[in-house]
Amino acid sequence: MSNREGVTSLWRGSSLTVNRAMLVTASQLASYDQIKETILQKGLMKDGLGTHVTASFAAGFVAAVASNPVDVIKTRVMNMKVEPGAAPPYTGALDCALKTVRAEGPMALYKGFIPTISRQGPFTIVLFVTLEQVRKLLKDF
Repeated sequence: MSNREGVTSLWRGSSLTVNRAMLVTASQLASYDQIKETILQKGLMKDGLGTHVTASFAAGFVAAVASNPVDVIKTRVMNMKVEPGAAPPYTGALDCALKTVRAEGPMALYKGFIPTISRQGPFTIVLFVTLEQVRKLLKDF
């Protein structure tokens, strides 16, 4: 790839990867605390493992909804074939998003959503349940 498209092609999509990571982290953190607080305030569950798992999975779902469009665009930009002497298929992320939506409709940005939530859900549950257990341990000190 670097021989045909140049060394900088190895970093194509890296800024989108950073943006995706920011979206996932921000949406997970904000939604977990908000969902957990709502569950406790409404008396739906008591503070414990069940609440943490429920709020964690919901936060994973929110993160998947927020990040999947960026994932789709990132993958398409990273995988585009740039032929020598020809214009690249996409000039950037926004161009890719617009062309994708025009050609395939807005739901094209959610291709791969089931694998994303299948990966994001369990990861988020482990993350926040572990966080709650560490909080509990440190609270006693």
